[in-house]
Amino acid sequence: MNKELKTQTLASLRHRSVTPIKQSVIALEMSVQEPAISKLEQKRVIDTSLAKLQKYIAALGGSIEMTIRLPDGSALTLEDV
Repeated sequence: MNKELKTQTLASLRHRSVTPIKQSVIALEMSVQEPAISKLEQKRVIDTSLAKLQKYIAALGGSIEMTIRLPDGSALTLEDV
């Protein structure tokens, strides 16, 4: 994980979106109340569960790709985790 991503909050990711997306829209997409999004956005990306991060990024119109590196050197890439 790059250094920049380790310090970014979810709110900073939302503000980087091409089109502005309101918290209320993300809340609707994630089927939660807007205060839950406000609280979630205060967290750093790395401190967010993978399930919540995937839902949040999907609500922004993005996707997540993940690579798992096994001890034998092989790698598995998962898209839309």
